[in-house]
Amino acid sequence: MVIVCLHGMGRTRFSMAKLARHLRGVGHSVLLFGYPRRANLADAARKLARFLQQRKLDSGGANLGFVGHSAGGVLLRYLAVELPGFSAGRSVVLGSPISGSVLAQSYAHRPWMKVACGPILASLHPERVAVLPAAPCELAAVAGTARTVFLPASLLMAPLADGRPSDSTVLVEETRAPTMRDWISVPVIHTLLPRDPRVHELVSRYLYTGRFKA
Repeated sequence: MVIVCLHGMGRTRFSMAKLARHLRGVGHSVLLFGYPRRANLADAARKLARFLQQRKLDSGGANLGFVGHSAGGVLLRYLAVELPGFSAGRSVVLGSPISGSVLAQSYAHRPWMKVACGPILASLHPERVAVLPAAPCELAAVAGTARTVFLPASLLMAPLADGRPSDSTVLVEETRAPTMRDWISVPVIHTLLPRDPRVHELVSRYLYTGRFKA
C-alpha cells in the first residue's frame, strides 16, 4: 500500500518518521505529509488535497491508506470536504479525537491558548467536527491510556476528564466513532503513540489483515 502519514498539532512530519521506517520495512510505500503546525485543519486539508493530486493519488482506492496522529486523524474528516467522493483503503488514527476534543471545547476560545496554538485547536472543537463527513477510508483507531504529569496538556485535561481514562491529552472515549472498522487501546501517552513499537505492530497488522487482533 501507499501510506500517507499525518502528524499532530504542534508537530512536524518528522514526528512520524520512526513509524514510517517500520511501515517501509514491512513493504509499504510511505509519504510524510506536513502542514503548518498552527494552521487550521481546513487549510491543512486543502494542502493535503493538493499533495494527493500532485502525486496522482486523489482517485483513492484500496491501495492508498493513511496513518494520522492526534489532529492528523481529524484532518481526514476535513479532507472529505475538500475531495467529495474520495475514498481510500485501510487507515489508522492514533490518539485522534475523531469526533472532537473536550480540551478544544474548553480552551480554544481563550486568548492565551490562541496565542500558544493558533487556530488549529479550534478546528478540533466538537461543534466544528460534528458537521464534517466521516473519514473517507476504512478507519480503525489506536487509543492511548497512559497518563503523565509531564505533558502540559495533562494539567488542562485532568479536571475535564473527571476520572475518565485518557492519554493525558485526549479522552479515550473521544477516539471512538460508529463508522470505525476496529479499535484498540494501549498503555502509551499521547505524544509517544507514533514512536511506540507496540503501536507500530498494531498499525502494520491492521493494514495487512483489517484487524488489530489475529
